[in-house]
Amino acid sequence: MGDWWSPTMMPDPSLDTKELSSISGISMSPSRQNLPHSLHSTMALPKTSYSVISAFCTEENISQCIVYINQEVCSLGLTGVSLESESGGLSAVPVLNLLYEVLQLQRRAQRALHELETQQLKSGSDLEHLQHSTYRLKDQLEHTRRENSGLHEGERQLQLKIKTLQNCLKSEKEEVQKLQSIISSRATQYNHDTKRKERECTKLKERLNQLLMDKRDKKLSIEISNHVGRSDGKRGLWKTGKMEARHEGEMYRALLSDYETRQRSLMMENSELKKVLQHMKEDMITILSPKKPCVKTEPADDSLEQAVSEGEEEAGDRSREGLEQSCEQAREQLTNSIRLQWRKLKSHMERLDSQASLVACQEREGDEVMSRKEREEEMQRMRLELQQCKEFIHMQQQLLQQQLSSPCDEETAALLNDCYTLEEKERLKEEWRLFNEQKRNFERERKNFTEAAIRLGHERKTFEEDRAAWLKTQFLNMTPFVDRKRPALSEPHSALSVDSRFSNSCISDKYCPPNKPHINGKIIYSAFR
Repeated sequence: MGDWWSPTMMPDPSLDTKELSSISGISMSPSRQNLPHSLHSTMALPKTSYSVISAFCTEENISQCIVYINQEVCSLGLTGVSLESESGGLSAVPVLNLLYEVLQLQRRAQRALHELETQQLKSGSDLEHLQHSTYRLKDQLEHTRRENSGLHEGERQLQLKIKTLQNCLKSEKEEVQKLQSIISSRATQYNHDTKRKERECTKLKERLNQLLMDKRDKKLSIEISNHVGRSDGKRGLWKTGKMEARHEGEMYRALLSDYETRQRSLMMENSELKKVLQHMKEDMITILSPKKPCVKTEPADDSLEQAVSEGEEEAGDRSREGLEQSCEQAREQLTNSIRLQWRKLKSHMERLDSQASLVACQEREGDEVMSRKEREEEMQRMRLELQQCKEFIHMQQQLLQQQLSSPCDEETAALLNDCYTLEEKERLKEEWRLFNEQKRNFERERKNFTEAAIRLGHERKTFEEDRAAWLKTQFLNMTPFVDRKRPALSEPHSALSVDSRFSNSCISDKYCPPNKPHINGKIIYSAFR
């Protein structure tokens, strides 16, 4: 390796320039076989500072210092020191002191080298530790990314679930609104039907009262029917015996016939009204009669129904007795019984309406309470899910912020860039492989297409040749000199000859273009060009 260390020392004013140059020019040889022994021997000496170097060599111990220096220099692989002077007046003390300083510097260099090696080992261990830390941080980063992707997927699923729940809630609200509209429409329809029935009942009451009053007011009397007054406004003549004898019989006969017809019509009307009243009684009895035994918890309703049934039975008995009695008493009894039954029917219908309205209100309130409870539970559950999603998103943001705020050293950046470069290279290799494969496929297809085009050209050429030969044969067969030229034709040409009509039709159908003219089955010569 040559001279591995040549120290540069400060000049001493007591030394000449020639001596300093000779001292600074000392070189060390690479042979260092006895270096550990010399180091051990030098370490045994006391360590002194540069201020006491002058005490190392004096006038009395020059020879001992020379011997010591020579031993040290030889152990270092250098030549010995000679103190022969030409003038004889040169002192060897500065030289020996300088040599001692050289030895001290060499020891310091050894110690510095040892410290540098130790520091290098420490740096290597620190580098290895940093590499392990880098690998561990990379693994943590990958794990965090995977967790982040999983959290994103969970968040997306939760958002989809929230959307589906919102859609379900919307559909349920629409269904509730639809049911409420149906209930309101049915309620209005029920009220309308009830009012219509009430109007019909009032009309029937009025009609019945009118009929009863008309029958009560009418008494047995003679009414003049078809009375025609005189046009001149004069009074009629006095009824004399002749006039009475003339028209009395006719008058009686007319009165009797009118009375009989009126009586028959009244009897028919009376029978019809009795039938109608009987049917109405039966209907009201069936309506007001209890179909099923009521629950024990409703004694008021039972007593009311029993009273209604007893009243109906009494009314029926009264009506039966009234039919046997006179007409006036029958009318009064019928009127009273019908009024009583109508009052009972009205009270019963009012009670039913109140019960139905109470039941409907209770059902509506129960449905509203249930729907409100379900809605509140659903909203509470959705709030909890939304709070969890918000916490989840906040945690993700914190992780991302920590990840972004953490310092990234140059080695990590270089490693990341290397990873990205490797991924890019892999992607480019894959794209290049696909491109080469597509190129090979394209070349193969182009080759197949070229071969097919060549084969098609050959086939077309042979077809044109066959066509020309066949057309030429047919044309020669159609000429007037066919008998003379037939022996000169070869066997293939004679084998191709066919009937003229068939050949003309084949030529006109297959080989002639539509713009070529035909004349009586003969092709113009321009078709052969």
